[in-house]
Amino acid sequence: MTAHDFDSRAAQWDQLPRRVALARAVVEAIITVADPQPSMRMLDYGAGTGLVTLGLQPFVGEVIAVDSSRGMLEQLETKACEAGISNLQTLYLDLDQEWQLPQGIDLLVSSMTMHHVPDIPALMAHFRACMNQGALLCIADLEEEDGSFHDDQAARIPHHGFNVSRIEGYFHEAGFTSVSTRRVMTVVKEQDDQRREYPVNLTVGTAGPALD
Repeated sequence: MTAHDFDSRAAQWDQLPRRVALARAVVEAIITVADPQPSMRMLDYGAGTGLVTLGLQPFVGEVIAVDSSRGMLEQLETKACEAGISNLQTLYLDLDQEWQLPQGIDLLVSSMTMHHVPDIPALMAHFRACMNQGALLCIADLEEEDGSFHDDQAARIPHHGFNVSRIEGYFHEAGFTSVSTRRVMTVVKEQDDQRREYPVNLTVGTAGPALD
């Protein structure tokens, strides 16, 4: 899916109950494992309309919501403005240009984004470079599936989820330690008169010393 695809869906994005339920489950899991604090500077990569961002925002001191879809970020900005939230900023990334993430991040989260990323090792290196040593990286994404999760979009998705060893390997290769994975919830979809289940996992790691 392209940024344009997400732009066109932004206004209706929050209307799918299972999407809202998954975001809530991801937020609860991150709160449990990361214990977000008011001293933390948090970045949400692939923030979308902010379902996860706004769930964690009350627990941290500063939030940076990053996305490559202007339409998604506009939805988030509207919600934040209506709620009177003052510790959140949005950052649009044009992935076709060179870009950098803000530095000094204490908690970096990403939910249901990594399977859209062609070059995961490169992105993980970006993550580590912007994080303080000892900061936590929390990535929620699909467990490896057969490509049916995205229906007719499957051919355009770089990864059909990740098995645990693969996603944890990306963490270790990028310099993260104390890596662990837990089940967040199972998304259920009815497709072709069949009930299909898609587990979603949360993988967490601690930023070790910067790699040379």
